[in-house]
Amino acid sequence: MRLTRITLAALFALALAAPAAAQADPKQALDEQLYEAVRKGDAAEVRAVLDRGADVNAKFRYGATALFKAAERGHTEVVKLLIERGADVNVKDTFYGATAISWALQKGHTGAVRAILAKSAEGADDVLLAGVDSGNMELVTAALDTGKVPAETLTGALVTAGSDEKKAPIVEVLKKAGAQPPPEVDAGALRSYVGKYRGGEPAREINITLKDGKLSLAGGGGSTTLMPLDQQTFRPPDFAGMRITFKVEGGKVTGLDLKQGANTTPLKRVD
Repeated sequence: MRLTRITLAALFALALAAPAAAQADPKQALDEQLYEAVRKGDAAEVRAVLDRGADVNAKFRYGATALFKAAERGHTEVVKLLIERGADVNVKDTFYGATAISWALQKGHTGAVRAILAKSAEGADDVLLAGVDSGNMELVTAALDTGKVPAETLTGALVTAGSDEKKAPIVEVLKKAGAQPPPEVDAGALRSYVGKYRGGEPAREINITLKDGKLSLAGGGGSTTLMPLDQQTFRPPDFAGMRITFKVEGGKVTGLDLKQGANTTPLKRVD
């Protein structure tokens, strides 16, 4: 369609009118004021804007809320205030699939982490493993204080800490919390799992290797050590979202199931 001068003028007018209409929306303006107050860490202004009707769970870019920004900036008092006013601590953004506690963790804001955990212990696993990995005792205790960390995660944290002397105090705290070492797996069974596995749609391939009595998974340009959960099931010690279960038929390893999140992909042994 050929654009006439009148058509162009009309489009230009619409382009100008859209932002103006948005700015004229008092509700949206309040939500934007809330976000700006949170960004600055101004708790008094945050309270005032909420009192005027701002939506504590208003969505901004990629579905993030004001709580994300407060957590990322480490504004602990603002985090507490938002939660007190009904902020959803478990909402995920649409880009990373992360929650507010993920941002607090990434930036090392322990106060914000504790405030969120006090509302919901859903992120306690990630907090514990992040604390062990970085040697941050405060994060470790924040997670353990929830009393909601499952035994499997405690074991993973213990394995992650390993024999690092600098993490000896963390190891002691984990043991006091009930952390147990992973089960022993027969050496012959471990050797039988070594090999190449392929399958899925689109097709993927992984290699299982054995070194110093520990299995490792390599694939997709990365590798990770595997921790046994039982004689046939393994997972990375620092990541609960992956699980591998080897299939044994007639005394022979024929394949494995690779579970990532809610998805399970069967792979066949090819060597």
